[in-house]
Amino acid sequence: MEQQEKGTIRWDAPSRNSSESMPFGGCDVGGILWVEDGCVWLYLAQSGWFDENNSLLKAGRWRISFEPAAFAAHFSQTLCPERGQIRIEGDELAVTAWAEPDAPRVHLEIESGIPRTIRYEYQSWRTENRRVPNCSYELFQCKEVFFYPHADAVFYRDRIEPAAGELIFCHKNRPKALSFRKELEDQGLAAFEDRLYNPQKDRIMGGWMRAEGLSYRRTVQGRYEDTPFTGWEYESRTPLTKTRLDICLLVRQPVQPRAWRQELRRLGCAGGTAYREKKRAAEAWWRDYCARSFVEADPAHPGSALWQLSRNANLFRYMMGFNYNGFWPTKFNGGLLTFDPSLAGKSPWSDDPLRYTPDFRLWGGGSHTIQNQRLLYWPMLRSGDFAPMRQHFDFFLRILPAAERNVREHLHAEGAFFPEQVGTYGLCCGCDNEWGNRTGLPVAQIKYHFSNSLETCLMILDYHAWTGEDIGRYLPLIDAVLTFYDTFYPENDPAGHMVLYPANALESYHVVKNPADAIAGLKSVLGRLLSPELADFGSPGQRRRWAALLARVPPLPTVRRDGKRILAYAATKSVRHNCELPQLYAVHPYGLYGLGRPDLRLAVDTARLAPESPEQLSHVSWHPTGIQYARLGMLPEAMDFLGRKLANGPFRFPAFWGPGHDWTPDHNWGGSGVLQLQEMLLQTNGRKILLFPCWPADADVRFRLYAPCETVVECELTNGRIRRLLVTPPERKKDVVNCLRRRR
Repeated sequence: MEQQEKGTIRWDAPSRNSSESMPFGGCDVGGILWVEDGCVWLYLAQSGWFDENNSLLKAGRWRISFEPAAFAAHFSQTLCPERGQIRIEGDELAVTAWAEPDAPRVHLEIESGIPRTIRYEYQSWRTENRRVPNCSYELFQCKEVFFYPHADAVFYRDRIEPAAGELIFCHKNRPKALSFRKELEDQGLAAFEDRLYNPQKDRIMGGWMRAEGLSYRRTVQGRYEDTPFTGWEYESRTPLTKTRLDICLLVRQPVQPRAWRQELRRLGCAGGTAYREKKRAAEAWWRDYCARSFVEADPAHPGSALWQLSRNANLFRYMMGFNYNGFWPTKFNGGLLTFDPSLAGKSPWSDDPLRYTPDFRLWGGGSHTIQNQRLLYWPMLRSGDFAPMRQHFDFFLRILPAAERNVREHLHAEGAFFPEQVGTYGLCCGCDNEWGNRTGLPVAQIKYHFSNSLETCLMILDYHAWTGEDIGRYLPLIDAVLTFYDTFYPENDPAGHMVLYPANALESYHVVKNPADAIAGLKSVLGRLLSPELADFGSPGQRRRWAALLARVPPLPTVRRDGKRILAYAATKSVRHNCELPQLYAVHPYGLYGLGRPDLRLAVDTARLAPESPEQLSHVSWHPTGIQYARLGMLPEAMDFLGRKLANGPFRFPAFWGPGHDWTPDHNWGGSGVLQLQEMLLQTNGRKILLFPCWPADADVRFRLYAPCETVVECELTNGRIRRLLVTPPERKKDVVNCLRRRR
């Protein structure tokens, strides 16, 4: 049973397993918490735990048990996003879990009305070196070594050190076992190893656990779901009425073990000082975070279908706050919140249950699928979460030298492109590149798929438009992407337009000429760079090159279908290999078509007539069609799509979607749904702010969203009328266009 209150999720019965968990976190740490068989269970993960194989490791699992039993007569488990806390209540017992937003520390407080013996158990499944055949499906979690032809994969053990009232655990990458070196050698770039970013070398990740009033008791063996584990058990010396478990996690690279331990100790000790002040500060941070941006649809009817959609959107944003201060981007395929893989749902690519360790996830831990990752970060513009957007930008800036070197050595061009399946060090993951391939281009499905790099550039430009912040540090990245197109496609047609061949239209169509997504991306990015607003961005020489390149960009291709002219996916035809609609990328993300822009009918007809199969209109995972419906003002289609996209997921926690095409929880499913909801409520066209551009007038809603020029819009719609509209700064109110009035 669920309590229908603002942002709050409440359960009145324990869970069956880890799939029925609640999320919490902060800084760059995410946890899932559940109660099973009378015990409190916890998984923790921290951003950046990349091992020798480039898997993204969990920190471990914790089990807390009580004697006498704590949940025989009473149980409740409540998540309060506005506090960033989970509270579990039982028979004269309360457990509160929270994390600090500015440091990687997690706290579990236990208060009991009667004295109880309390046991904490840290569990690890990485206690021995484990060899896995190179063809095993388990290696989908580290595609950098999947099908590596020269050796099987080895998952190396952690070091775990119990002491009287504490425990230290860590994983140090073995220098001779790094997938970084395997991929560089295989792709013919080993000579440049010392000049490229290596995120694995001398990387140590681990943590420290301290329990008040508890002592180390014994080591135990067990099995949870499909994985054997070793547990280190701590027990209270005498029955207690109050105790606390403090856990701090730390990942550093490069670092030596002694320095890492010293920093871990300092971090752990800092967590014990001024504890109440830290907790109050964490509550204030979450309160401010939740107030910064929200959407509340049908607020007078908690539990209605429309109310659930906006509630789930807010819950997704809550989960994105766990990595707010992280160094690495949040992964689209589960973020920091994955659970045991056999419980995560059926893989579309395997008929067998995925009986692997809790570290497993589809699509890899270190590989970043760009078309999926972007959908986690686009909504941050409208929610005002600008700081974590730099995770996405800086990721590409770090790996830019590897991308440039690949283009120079293998393609004999200049600049950079980032393959769709790009790893943490800037190369295409081994199995997606195909082992033994030294062409500089990956497998056919993504071989000439370059436009995702343009989308990253556009996101940076939009970041500047929203915040006004200096983006000069990203100029080398933007210029390198444009230089690649200019030098990789030097040929012009008789009209003076570049010939983009060979090329992909996303993953769906290849090999084609003049794909719509690349053309739209070049027009959008170059048009923005050369606009008066960015007149001082780039050197005079760069701006002359950008203008010359823009003059070379061909027009978007069109075809006739059912007697109407629509956008084509490319100037030539191809067999369809995936289920994207490249022609609609001219609508989103690239914004060449939409409300208030030319040729709206052409774009609307494209949205209705271009799909070749129902699969292309699917709502699962990354599918962005609902965003494009919203931008085109296609209200019936947008409402239907949103209702499927942001409906409760198949797991107990309603914003755990998946596995879809990807994994559970599917964060790019949530991101694409949140962005659609935002676009239905608020769009921008230059300085104009379009209010309710694709929203039913009879659907009550209140929201707080952001717009360019450091603008905040707060609005409340009730019974078809705007009851409250607050625009900050006030002078921007004159730029607001009420689209509800126009529709009448």
